[in-house]
Amino acid sequence: YTSASSLAGQRIVTSFPLVAAKFFKQFESAATGPTKIKFVSGSVEAACGLGLADGIVDLVETGTTMRAAGLEIVEKIMDTQAVLIKNKRNTQHLEIAERIKKRIEGWHTATKYQMIQYNIEKVNLDKALAITPGKRSPTVSALEESGWLAVSSLVKKDEAAKIMDDLQSIGADSILIFSISNSRM
Repeated sequence: YTSASSLAGQRIVTSFPLVAAKFFKQFESAATGPTKIKFVSGSVEAACGLGLADGIVDLVETGTTMRAAGLEIVEKIMDTQAVLIKNKRNTQHLEIAERIKKRIEGWHTATKYQMIQYNIEKVNLDKALAITPGKRSPTVSALEESGWLAVSSLVKKDEAAKIMDDLQSIGADSILIFSISNSRM
């Protein structure tokens, strides 16, 4: 199947039967007949491999699970977003809502940033800090070796390789990048 219209009238498995039905209705005709939509909860991508469906409608973030099942996107139905909503008038759960918000923000920061750590001679510190200013500011610590400092700073993941090159060009060494699984800022 190379288009959504070619799946009209076929077997579709989804956790979103109303969305799928509304979407495929535009492609249905007397020749195709109605699209046969089946609801399943979880592991939707397995339906085609098991012979239960000709196609699926599912939420896809990265597509890793979908590709592992041998599937590919034929057409995007809609863009979505996850939101946290709280009721300002109900103050009973404000603390929990705030905690959830901070956890989501921490995870979001961790997906965009990495921690870089490196050693730099004190005479080159200003140049190094211009390259790695951090989210708030870098952490600078003295090393046992006189005239040398250790610097830790958050850097954007998509800029990390260039930042490492730039640091090395001004004399930084022992440059390391660490992944962050979560954070609180």
